[in-house]
Amino acid sequence: MNSKLLDFIKGDKKEILPFALAIILSLAIFSVYSVSLFSLWSLAVILVTAAMFMICRFTDRHHVAGGIVITVLVFVLLRIFIGLVLGYDWGVGFQKWFLTGADEAETQFDYLLALTVSFVPFFALTVYYFSCVLYRMSFLTLVSLIPCALSVKVLSEINNTYIAIIAMLNIAVLMISLRLKSGERVSTGHKASVFSACVFGFVLLVFSALFPKNPEARYYDEFERLFMNSGDDSLFSDFSIMSEFSGGPDSFRNFTNKYLYMLSGDNVPYFKRQTFDLYDFDELRWYSDKYYSDPYYINDEWAEKVGKLSLERLRESIVSADKYSSGFADKYGLTDLVNYTDFTENIKVVSVIPENFGAVYYITPTRSINVIPSDNSNIIYVTRGGVFRNRLQPHDSKLTYQVVYYDEFAPRYFWLDRGGANFSNDECREMLTELCTILSENNDPLYDNAEAFLEVHNEAMDYHTSAYEENCESISPEIKALAGQITAGLDYDWQKAEALQSYFMENDYIYDLEYIPPDPSVEYFLFNSKRGSCTHYATAFVLMARSLGLTARYAEGFAPDITGRDNVFAVKDSCSHAYPEVYIQNMGWIVFEPTVASDYNRSSDITDDTGFNVKIDYSLVFVICVISGTVMVIALIAIAALPAISEKRFVSRISKASPDESIKQIYLRLSRKTAAKLIKHGDALTPYEFSEQIEELTGCDTGDFAYITENALFDDRADDTGRQKAINIYLNIRDAVKECIKQQKKLRRKIIRKKGRINNEK
Repeated sequence: MNSKLLDFIKGDKKEILPFALAIILSLAIFSVYSVSLFSLWSLAVILVTAAMFMICRFTDRHHVAGGIVITVLVFVLLRIFIGLVLGYDWGVGFQKWFLTGADEAETQFDYLLALTVSFVPFFALTVYYFSCVLYRMSFLTLVSLIPCALSVKVLSEINNTYIAIIAMLNIAVLMISLRLKSGERVSTGHKASVFSACVFGFVLLVFSALFPKNPEARYYDEFERLFMNSGDDSLFSDFSIMSEFSGGPDSFRNFTNKYLYMLSGDNVPYFKRQTFDLYDFDELRWYSDKYYSDPYYINDEWAEKVGKLSLERLRESIVSADKYSSGFADKYGLTDLVNYTDFTENIKVVSVIPENFGAVYYITPTRSINVIPSDNSNIIYVTRGGVFRNRLQPHDSKLTYQVVYYDEFAPRYFWLDRGGANFSNDECREMLTELCTILSENNDPLYDNAEAFLEVHNEAMDYHTSAYEENCESISPEIKALAGQITAGLDYDWQKAEALQSYFMENDYIYDLEYIPPDPSVEYFLFNSKRGSCTHYATAFVLMARSLGLTARYAEGFAPDITGRDNVFAVKDSCSHAYPEVYIQNMGWIVFEPTVASDYNRSSDITDDTGFNVKIDYSLVFVICVISGTVMVIALIAIAALPAISEKRFVSRISKASPDESIKQIYLRLSRKTAAKLIKHGDALTPYEFSEQIEELTGCDTGDFAYITENALFDDRADDTGRQKAINIYLNIRDAVKECIKQQKKLRRKIIRKKGRINNEK
């Protein structure tokens, strides 16, 4: 064994740097899990990497036998890895340990051994192949980023020393001469080295800027969605029934992480559980108006009513009215909407599968058309607020149902950006009334759609004046003043709602479910703490919106979590969420999201599916991009100017050297550099052979260059006249070679285009 290791150490020196890179990558992975550099695991990494490199070297020399050895080895290591990972708990312990950086599970021998038989051989194989066999800079860079990516994903710190060493080793590997599979030596050159260093540094810096650490976040919270909590945790008693009052921050803090539903569909909108209409300024909570919360429609009646509320059909009705009464669209500023012929609106379906959970309500998106249960024994009612529910008893805990709904998000901004909602309440009523009149007079079937939108508008206005107008009198002057300041200069309700939404995103508000303020009032949240749960954000939004005259209500529901399967989402009690719904003219009720880090807002923040707020440092990204762009421009200018500078320096140098030395340098430059792309191994030819090939390839007359060169190389009897002739001939050959290479490139492009035309004709 010692002789083999000695043989390895004395082997091809080009493997030393890749060997070091593979070891450092493996040690960086181990450091994520708090494994000391000076431990037996580090020794194991070195030995396994050395063994893999010896196997790779054997494979490089004996392809068939080596391929069989590596194939068998991969299967064996995979079998060992699966056995170690699954263990007695079917992998749950390993997953929790691996995904949380050893924060939520104790490190075990089996876990570290699993890393040793997986990451270490992987790094050894990939680094060896993409450096010693077939060099690929991009692949090697991506492999080198794996420890950084893992460090960010598990929110565990990685020592910057590892990153620096990985970067330097990548640059060093790029700067040495590498051997292709055929055994021919090829140098990467300085350009490749500089380019690789820039790419590695740029990607690493942007990666760090886009995914900052959040020291306040618990690691496990980011990955708990991967582990279904199937325990017997009991839900709070009123969770499955219709509530008289809103939940509030206290109840949001008492979640048990109990799974309620699994969802199957291609979209994840917010799912509504209940709406609330009036705010209790004394108790600081919302409660429902009986008129709007009691069952009113039967499901089929609601489907017939809301099924007509298609924005696509409303646009078509406006187009028809404009044909019947020329100038209708222009009168109401709807020309852009009418001319946008590609506007479509999709009806989508999501399946809701209760996880042994029955409730009086059925969770639905805001623009739901219908709920289709697998068991039709229950009559489903709908409130005037759009909540689907049973009258008294919860539905069966195993009842699966489908929800049919209009996709709210996709057409939303197309409609807004083309003026579809640029109306006041009175202007909207006037436009819809005239629209209905024109369509009715012409017996147009789109009349039903226009009438449905007019009816929704009138109902929203009645809700505004009858349900909560008096309640708005208790909104404090401070809240009214702030709302007015935020929306100053804006004309339309949707603009004001978006401004209120953006205000929270742009003014350093923080989502903190654990925070208990000394003063629970909305004023304290808005002006002092700027910290709270979704209840604080939604309440503040609705009160400010109502103070401006907008028609808004407070809703509670769910923001589903993603799962490991495509188009499958999970709803837990911890997914509960509060958000506002606002009536927007010619659109109906739509969701806004003031809570920081949301999929519905137009902010620069990103949230993952557990509500973790990731603030992208765009200023840092901008600085990095500007610096990188500047460096690239300077590098391009330098690369473009470098040949001319090099030529001037060379001519200047040979003019000052002795005649013999000048002519020798001219010959070496021509054979090794200037004509290297035309004549391979030109320096191995005699001056006469080299001159003949130059004349044959370029048509350039080399004169007595061969005779002058031989005199300088072998007799050392060149004079100033010969040197000047050699310089002039060198300049002629240089220009001829450049022109020849240029013509060859044109010819190759012409052949490629010709082949492309032939292939297209076929």
